[in-house]
Amino acid sequence: MNNNLTVVEQNGQRVLTTAQLAEAYGADKQQITNNFNRNKNRYKEGKHYIALEGEEKNRFINLNQIGLGSKNASTLYLWTEKGALLHAKSLNTDQAWNAYEMLVDDYFKIKTQLISQAVPSYMIDNSIDRAKRWIEERMELEMIEQSRVRLANQVLEDRPKVEKYEKFLASEGSMDVAALARELDIKGMGRNNLFRFLKEQKILMKGNNLPYQKYMDRGFFEVISVPTDHIGYVPKTYITPKGADFIADLISKRKSAS
Repeated sequence: MNNNLTVVEQNGQRVLTTAQLAEAYGADKQQITNNFNRNKNRYKEGKHYIALEGEEKNRFINLNQIGLGSKNASTLYLWTEKGALLHAKSLNTDQAWNAYEMLVDDYFKIKTQLISQAVPSYMIDNSIDRAKRWIEERMELEMIEQSRVRLANQVLEDRPKVEKYEKFLASEGSMDVAALARELDIKGMGRNNLFRFLKEQKILMKGNNLPYQKYMDRGFFEVISVPTDHIGYVPKTYITPKGADFIADLISKRKSAS
């Protein structure tokens, strides 16, 4: 893994090109692109990536001496630190996780950015002002370290669930609501509560538990006729990997808002 990535900045923050991210994670550019396309609803422009087009893209390429092959693409994607984390989760390889730790600790250096915005304490002549600035620097560094520790702990806490969920998403099959509730391992969200949630969101119809047509059209569900012991065949709702991703995102947003 290359620890000496060329520093690239856009909109006042450090970013990575797709080629740099692929290099760091031991993947190729197409893998990064495919990963993004598979999980596109998870990525938010401005938060996880910056998309450059037209003259803005060409100016960026010329300024940073990016490979000329990028000019042929209609859109140039630049990945933020949070975007890099999502790719690490989705790629879910040891090299991707190790590379992400390097990026957080080394490439995405908030410490350098914050302190560079003010005059360093050692450059201040007045002893009282110098002492005040030194205290501010120590407080900034402490806050940064606390944020880094929280992020690292969150990554460790989430990793088993992420691995379990990504394994399911990588499969080609669908599952019923009860199985999805077990796979997501959502505290307090069993089969019945998940059904109730999907009906409250007007995703499933009341009474027959079948999805509304617009969600069928989006590829979130499959309705399959299954045999019963008494009344022949009945329709049953199954959730596709794409639908499971959509539902998990809805639940996550509800938890964040509560």
